[in-house]
Amino acid sequence: TCRFFLNEGELLWDSEEHTSEYPTDAFGQLEFAGFLRLAHDTPPDNVYSLMTSQWGLPIPNLVVSVVGGEGKEKVKPWVREVIRQGLVRAAQSTGAWIITSGLREGVGRCVGEAVRDHCATASSLSQAKVIAVGVAPWGLIYQRQRSCD
Repeated sequence: TCRFFLNEGELLWDSEEHTSEYPTDAFGQLEFAGFLRLAHDTPPDNVYSLMTSQWGLPIPNLVVSVVGGEGKEKVKPWVREVIRQGLVRAAQSTGAWIITSGLREGVGRCVGEAVRDHCATASSLSQAKVIAVGVAPWGLIYQRQRSCD
């Protein structure tokens, strides 16, 4: 159970007390990718099966998780370049999935932009697709209400 305290004995947030689980229709396709809303305790096998069987994503040879630098500070140019040239090329050549925060700030944004730019310039016949998966809290998703019927 996730529990956050402000001061000793003063409960700020508790997942069991402050959240509710209900069936959802938040699943489908956006303009650029699939999306899925799920509970924190959803079995990973179910998610993996959906991504590979339903969405047709290739089975990864490697999974790389990129975290950090999600604040409002600018990402240093050399880090941006490492992501753009190194990480994306490595993911392409190895068949890796890149997992990020899915947020439009910090390192997550850099990864998203690098993958987007790679896809825009890559020939579909000559270069393998780079898969990026963003895992973000539902409350931080921009226009999240539009994804529910």
